[in-house]
Amino acid sequence: MALFIAVGVLALVTQAAVLRVYFTSGNVTRSVENRSLSTTGLAKVQREALLLNVEAGKVLRDPNYSGDVLAFHRAMLGDELRLQGARFTDPELKARLDEIALTLVRYDAMMAGRLNTSAPADAIETEGFDAVLTDLRQQIIMLYDDEEQSFYWALSQNLRSNQKLHIILMVLSGLVILGGGLLGASLRRTVWALRDEMKQRDKVECDLADANEQLVRSERLVAIGKWSGGVAHDLRNPLGAIKNSAYLLKRKLSSDGAVEANPKLGQYLEIIEQQVNRSTSIISDLLTFSGVAAPALEELQVDKVLEDSLETMVKNDHIVLRSKIAPNLHSIRADAEQLQRVFLNLANNAQEAMPEGGRLDISIANADDQVVIAFSDTGQGISDENIGKIFDPLFTTKTKGTGLGLAVCQEIIMRHGGTIGACRNRGPSGGSVFEVRLPDAAGTHRDAED
Repeated sequence: MALFIAVGVLALVTQAAVLRVYFTSGNVTRSVENRSLSTTGLAKVQREALLLNVEAGKVLRDPNYSGDVLAFHRAMLGDELRLQGARFTDPELKARLDEIALTLVRYDAMMAGRLNTSAPADAIETEGFDAVLTDLRQQIIMLYDDEEQSFYWALSQNLRSNQKLHIILMVLSGLVILGGGLLGASLRRTVWALRDEMKQRDKVECDLADANEQLVRSERLVAIGKWSGGVAHDLRNPLGAIKNSAYLLKRKLSSDGAVEANPKLGQYLEIIEQQVNRSTSIISDLLTFSGVAAPALEELQVDKVLEDSLETMVKNDHIVLRSKIAPNLHSIRADAEQLQRVFLNLANNAQEAMPEGGRLDISIANADDQVVIAFSDTGQGISDENIGKIFDPLFTTKTKGTGLGLAVCQEIIMRHGGTIGACRNRGPSGGSVFEVRLPDAAGTHRDAED
């Protein structure tokens, strides 16, 4: 009898322990879900703040740049802040959200003044925007980090408090199989919640890394653009004077018979003219890089743009050019002149990569809601060391290159909402492949409506 009572009591204790673990695990799951919502929401706030920073930089360096995307990201940031303010109950967290809101009020006042003027931003105004956006970014990052730390601390405390109960359950689970089943179900719920949280966190971190990379590139382009534009303007007039002087000197010496008497004089003057022309070409690249305008979008067929580009290209006789155009291509919304500049640059680069001759294959095809244009050559290819640097401004492997051509191409394609990339051609012919992806006209309309 006593043994029966002891077994019964032990069974009740075991059942009570099982139920305690079950409900405590349920609390852990709810804690994970609640903290997941808050940290994910703050990550979205951080992402929108980074994108707002990127668009503000574009407005500062280009007074004619459309502020529609800037307004969109500002609205998204405001909505996310209001959503988090409604979700938080901690007075300290609400106070920190209020501080972020006050920083945004400062930003809105400065940006309203910027959008009402067509003059370019001076150094003082740029420094003011940098200070406000830096404060905003630091406030959001600190709030996100603190909330993330609180999430893991709360999860650790809950799991630690249940550790002893789990040990007891492991000893007594052989007596009550049902308890083990309940524990397994509760643990699976916790694992699923943690797994979903980690997937969501990885995705948000990838988005943040992309936004941060875009911000760094934008700041680099602003600095290089200011420098290159100033240098180009300062050098253009002296070079023009040198070219005119060389021309007049050549005419004078030719009419006096000095060139016939001393042919080296003519050779020297030819060298002067060639080097001045080369310097002028470099200056044109610098001015183009510092002043890439916003694209004037219109609906067009990309194969027609490519055809017009190739008509202006100086083709080498030892290069075989082949085109493969898929039928029923989607139309796109783009600036034809800017795309011609991109296509011509890629085609000329491919020719220069094959000095001993080769084949250039250009293809256009639909890919879901995009149009893909690929330039494939049979040259020496791009080394693994340089493949990640070729779109950086001022990077070049050419002896006479400026390192701005591909940087300008990338900036133009990004302004069209597309992407451009390069890889080694893994086929037997070797070489490189440059691929441009542009959204079709329907996709562009959807993005505008969103």
